[in-house]
Amino acid sequence: MHGKKVKCFLLAACAAVLAGCGDGEAIHTNVDLSGTETALSADGEEENPAAEEEEAEKGEGEQTDAGEGTEPVTDGSFMAPVEMDETLKNQLTEEMLEENEMDISVVESAPVTKGCSFTLPEAFSESEDIEGMYVTRRYPIDASTIYYVALGRDVALQLMTEETFKAQAEENFRKEYGEEIAVTIDSFESIRIDGCPAFRILCHYQVGDTQISQLEYAINADKSYVITYSQTSDYDRMEEYEASAETIHLEF
Repeated sequence: MHGKKVKCFLLAACAAVLAGCGDGEAIHTNVDLSGTETALSADGEEENPAAEEEEAEKGEGEQTDAGEGTEPVTDGSFMAPVEMDETLKNQLTEEMLEENEMDISVVESAPVTKGCSFTLPEAFSESEDIEGMYVTRRYPIDASTIYYVALGRDVALQLMTEETFKAQAEENFRKEYGEEIAVTIDSFESIRIDGCPAFRILCHYQVGDTQISQLEYAINADKSYVITYSQTSDYDRMEEYEASAETIHLEF
């Protein structure tokens, strides 16, 4: 199968765990490659004065009647997300976690983190095409990838289950590529990494004549950190991935 198409499906499956994380805005990261050690920091958001000035100009002279803005805004066929007060969101999430006897520590308190680090397998280096993506030297012949992303805090991530992960991944495939891809969950574990709640998910799916396997770690702290190790059936790197995953640490 064409390497570019495989990469698209890898990213679509990665997005399953990210759906609903924070406000969907990625934290800007600085990647420092020292040997095979990858340190990824989340120091905050970039400012864009030009964009702010343009937004201010749009608002000049406009008046909003009382009551406007209470209806969801639509853009074409897509409905804009309805914003919810953070306190209410946390309260509802905590109630649901308690009802389902799930970990509520992320709601009660979340340590302040500076980033997340892990050791890359020897064969991998940073992709020139996609930020946060690491590929082999033989890519795309060897389509194995490692993908990292850091997003804003989302306590609702803790509500994720094996069923919701599977459903979201399959929905992503349908929406993005118009294909019905069945995702098989091999294991779904609730774990802790450096004291913070996290998920370890191993799954696989078939795209044409290619089977893709993914090992995913999602850490829920004051930010959401997700690391996804992927491989095709042509190359087995799971032992390398497991070794890399053992080095995952939060930076405080």
